Amino acid sequence: MNALSFGAPAADADVIVIGAGPAGMSAAIDLAAAGRRVIVLDMQPAPGGQIFRALEANSAGPETGALLAALGPAYSAGRALIQTFRATPGIDYRPETTVWELRADGTVGWLRRDAAGYLRAPQVVLASGAMERPTPFPGWTLPGVMTAGAVQTLMKAGRLRPEGRIVLAGTGPLIFLLADQLRRLGVKPALIARTDRLRDKIAALAQLRPAALPAVIKGLDWLARLRLAGIPMRTGITELTAKGTERVEAVSMKVSGKRLELPCDLLVVHDGIVPSVDLAHCAGLALEWRDTEASWRPRTSPDGQAERVPGPSLTAGPCRIRVSGDARRIGGAEAAIAHGRHVAAAILGAAASDTAAAVRQAMAARGFIDAAFPTGLAKPLPADTTTVCRCEEITAGTLRTQIRAGAREMNQIRGITRCGMGPCQGRNCAVTLARILGAECSAPPVPFHARPPVRPLPLGALAGLTGLDPELAQVVSLEDKPVAAGDDTHE
Repeated sequence: MNALSFGAPAADADVIVIGAGPAGMSAAIDLAAAGRRVIVLDMQPAPGGQIFRALEANSAGPETGALLAALGPAYSAGRALIQTFRATPGIDYRPETTVWELRADGTVGWLRRDAAGYLRAPQVVLASGAMERPTPFPGWTLPGVMTAGAVQTLMKAGRLRPEGRIVLAGTGPLIFLLADQLRRLGVKPALIARTDRLRDKIAALAQLRPAALPAVIKGLDWLARLRLAGIPMRTGITELTAKGTERVEAVSMKVSGKRLELPCDLLVVHDGIVPSVDLAHCAGLALEWRDTEASWRPRTSPDGQAERVPGPSLTAGPCRIRVSGDARRIGGAEAAIAHGRHVAAAILGAAASDTAAAVRQAMAARGFIDAAFPTGLAKPLPADTTTVCRCEEITAGTLRTQIRAGAREMNQIRGITRCGMGPCQGRNCAVTLARILGAECSAPPVPFHARPPVRPLPLGALAGLTGLDPELAQVVSLEDKPVAAGDDTHE
């Protein structure tokens, strides 16, 4: 059977960068400085990503001085990067643009307000960042329960200050950073409830490298400030529960084997961050499961070159996607900037020894941090009555019932229960379902089958798609197409 060729559409840019956080901005700057035409697609209204969110607006006048001081020097440090990004010729920055589809051949489906279409480039840099690890526990869906990242977003973008009786629960450096930021704003948390223990820190010493000492010193400084401020702190907490009817009213936990309960108006939880893999999965990129992180991450080379999942595909040719920053490996802002430059060097074919060394230096503390703050809230599997899929209100018990009735595959369970069919498309429930399935029948953690749109796409925008759909312009043959059961077509 001869393949049919409809002629590939012209490229819209030399490189499309998805995300304008530290990795995306640094990659775009170096690529544009080398003469490449770069389109940057960003969901946010301004560059900066989560770490530098709304930094330009918060730096515009004296009225935000107290907020900038509270957020700390690491936040303000992004100003120079954003200014360089804005000033670099050759970068076509498109804010408030959602990517709803990504293909390995360099095709990107975009949505901005009521308009949608396709763009194409011979190289795509996926710098979509990270997300907080989902932590299903009793009461986590109550109003008044928020993640640490969500609270930071309200502080940075909304200039809001939390009030009332605040409890911070979980693990990881972000808990300490947020608590210190609240302290600087004059807000004193009622309790910092940590799942990590002293023995975790002792075990992590084996991972401590000299290059990691600045990060360790910064963490010790946060702890010292919080203790001097008289903020109570408990370690090794388990069995976290949010209680209330219309909203959270109290929080309960076990500390040293004893039950502790205290009134609470705002429960802020954080159990570390993991790569955001929805677009990588949509593109058919290979993902690898990490037991210690309870999450998937893209399988890439050190310079971000992604791998396709083996098997039939409607898009032929090499994988044109490189994954950068926290979307590839969690490392923080400095590591993301360094890796963005490393990816740009690889695309340009430039010597990459200096950028590779910068990435290693910036990632030096990662092993220690991961060992010192292991997964806590998300480690125990949720009880039967706990909601796993927030979008469709599916409990862990419902999922276990289907597995014990014979369901053995993620997509089968999704079809039966609708778990993962809501607006988040499984971003908040897929990992938990995979772990429950593995515990019930020793199944390997395989994600849902992905298909676009990975983000909500209005029907009006879909009807008015601009740009030729590249699926109609690919070299397609029957050999590229999976054979359906019972198909007796012959050449």
